[in-house]
Amino acid sequence: MTRTGERAVKSRLRTPPWIARIEEPDGQVLGAGVLLAPDRVLTAAHVVRPGRSYVVHFVGVAGVPGIAATAGADEHVPQRRDAFGDRSGDLALLRLAEPLPAEHTTRLYRLAAPHGPVSMYGFPDGDDGGRWHGATLVAARGRDSQVQLRPQTPDERAAPGFSGAGVVDHATDEVIGVVLSVDEGPGSVFSYMSPTETILSHLPQIAAWAEGAEAVDPALRTGATGATGRLDVPFATELASWFRGEGWPVLVTVVPARSHRAWTLTRAITLADRELRTQQNTSAFSHDPPETVPPAGGHDLALDVKGMTADQVLDRIAGRLGIRGDPRPEGLGTLRIPLAAVLVGIDQSAEPDALLGMLDRLARQGARLLLVFRRRGGRAARAADSFVQSPLRARWTRLHQELDHIVDELGPALDERRDRILPDPGTRPLLDQAEAGVRRTRMLRAWVAHTPEREREPRRADLMFTFEDAAERRRQRLEQALAALDVRLRRRGELLGRITAEWPLCRERTDGRGETVIEAYRLYEDALSRLRQTPCDVDRAESAVDAFIAFCSGTAPGKEGAS
Repeated sequence: MTRTGERAVKSRLRTPPWIARIEEPDGQVLGAGVLLAPDRVLTAAHVVRPGRSYVVHFVGVAGVPGIAATAGADEHVPQRRDAFGDRSGDLALLRLAEPLPAEHTTRLYRLAAPHGPVSMYGFPDGDDGGRWHGATLVAARGRDSQVQLRPQTPDERAAPGFSGAGVVDHATDEVIGVVLSVDEGPGSVFSYMSPTETILSHLPQIAAWAEGAEAVDPALRTGATGATGRLDVPFATELASWFRGEGWPVLVTVVPARSHRAWTLTRAITLADRELRTQQNTSAFSHDPPETVPPAGGHDLALDVKGMTADQVLDRIAGRLGIRGDPRPEGLGTLRIPLAAVLVGIDQSAEPDALLGMLDRLARQGARLLLVFRRRGGRAARAADSFVQSPLRARWTRLHQELDHIVDELGPALDERRDRILPDPGTRPLLDQAEAGVRRTRMLRAWVAHTPEREREPRRADLMFTFEDAAERRRQRLEQALAALDVRLRRRGELLGRITAEWPLCRERTDGRGETVIEAYRLYEDALSRLRQTPCDVDRAESAVDAFIAFCSGTAPGKEGAS
């Protein structure tokens, strides 16, 4: 077991002192919380109300009685629905009437693109001592970047007593967020977590109790230099599209320092960061065209790489992803959720060629990269070709080849087999779908062959991805259909072998017995003609073969046989 894994297991074998159980004064359990400071507990806003008194118990600290606590209105962010109907907020800080020792506290940890297994400690109904539940982080949802949690087993479904519970990442053994809502009803499965950076965007005072690298370098934040600029709408639209995950995964662009493009870039980076995107800065851009506004959580980190070596950049990436130990590029490729990174000043780094080589490996492993150069030509032009144009052309070429393979090879192979053999009745829908896929692919190939160049631009790559997915599904369906027919053809060959081997033996046994010979020959010819018929009905042919062999062996009903 790795050292990281050992830490995670040990943390779940004990009850950490920072775990809080929040109750009404009458003892009714409302939810859980996280002790961030000697007198402050973080929880979900729907667990508590401002101005009311609550009792907080720390189940991992022996001998400490319940402590009175209240939530202030300025530290209570109720759950709201934004203009798109997504949930936002639902966070609160409780102030304890009596502080605890500082060693009982924990810290929130910033972790980009949360992924993998986690644990949370909550208080389901009837279990005031609490328990650990395991879950897997699925994906961020909505503009508040709340993360979906899927229970590891049906018995570990989160209950209302888990609201406000700290979520511990197994890879780092750090608290990376708190549980917010829990699906309700008999079929409920999922719960949702607010990650650290989203928490900080709603309650920035918590930054004093947070650790981990911030996603955005200070120089890349809007207002960092005190300068303002004019929005470059086409460039802002292109950036917002990349931050939404649209188009080709690598965007190579040139942004001179202290230009309108530079201001547009920092605006996009700031708005796409979970921690930096606040109600204040989104309001400042509320009149901008909506297509220029990126979603929160659109990147994992944004680095100004001027003067940095490739290893230094890789270390920063690994730190943001919570990778401890060996941060080689191939290690990053094992992540279930790919990296999304903005790197500014590639041509001003300490070793641009080595950096581009490392980034090329990450791109091949599925990373989304926004590569910003300060000067045109040279490395910027070569990077645009190697990261975007060449691989994009190669993908279109492979798509053409795949379509040709389906139409010119798999389709005729299916026709040839269907001419020779009838399918099993249970596979007819599959074969019908496969044939329909060939027809649709023939039309798609014709469309792709005449696709205008503007449809092949990097920003329109989603169209190609859709075609690739369709081609893959149709190819797999055709291969399944061919495999099903090949099973029938092999069975036909086996039956031919059986009847061919049985006929000489049957003739020896029936030699000199006139009517028996005639009947055996009739059954043999019937079975043989069915096997040679095209398309062959294997089921009827097999029945005829069985009848012939049964007659020859003397086991046919009502027949004396040839024995």
